[in-house]
Amino acid sequence: MRIGRRFQPSPSERGVATVEFAVVLPLLLLILFGILEFGRVMMVVHILNSAAREGARVAALPGTDNDMVLAKINQELSGAGLTVDSYVFTPSDISDAERNDPVTISLRINYSSIAWVPGFFPGLDGMTLEGVVVMRKEGFG
Repeated sequence: MRIGRRFQPSPSERGVATVEFAVVLPLLLLILFGILEFGRVMMVVHILNSAAREGARVAALPGTDNDMVLAKINQELSGAGLTVDSYVFTPSDISDAERNDPVTISLRINYSSIAWVPGFFPGLDGMTLEGVVVMRKEGFG
């Protein structure tokens, strides 16, 4: 008498396991890609906020203009391989801001331009990711 016999599944049981795996695998992959895309979106929003903050820090300094702010924003975004689709400065000419005026930097990127698998989640294609920062203009007086 042998103790500890190995269980040998029948061929039909192995086939059932294969079918179950084939049914569950697409769902697991969809969840995995969803998690990766969500993480990518959160990363890009964080980078946009960081670039907007750095741009606002430059904009808050006395004697700066739009080109200097935009150069700093592009420098921050280039490290992540991103380019901004649109931006809004308030006031529209940063050099017109007076001491203690709020300066707003708003950066936007379309989701479809940063998606790793474009069209994989069709409902997200029109979504716009945005980073906004407001700081007060510095100065003497």
